[in-house]
Amino acid sequence: MQKPRIPFVVELCSDKAAFEVKIRRKISFDMAELERLLRFAKGNDIMVDTPHILIFRNHGAEITLSKNGRMLIKKVRNEKEAMAVARKVLDIASESLL
Repeated sequence: MQKPRIPFVVELCSDKAAFEVKIRRKISFDMAELERLLRFAKGNDIMVDTPHILIFRNHGAEITLSKNGRMLIKKVRNEKEAMAVARKVLDIASESLL
């Protein structure tokens, strides 16, 4: 049985340097498990790994992901690309929900 998808919205940050992804419900990730899942998923390069945030690259996009699911996505061309990156990351991350 497939897990339900995590609902989210994507908005351009006020400084226009990144897109912010906000989760529409309260969630919490097991960051150690999330780091493991991302490390083994194709195309991810973990740059920073802490108990509260992960910073990694995914096929050129730079993602900062917090324990509560908030995400900043940099180095994408537009909102559509940011949404695709967010969906891909959240589909992987859903396996590490607490």
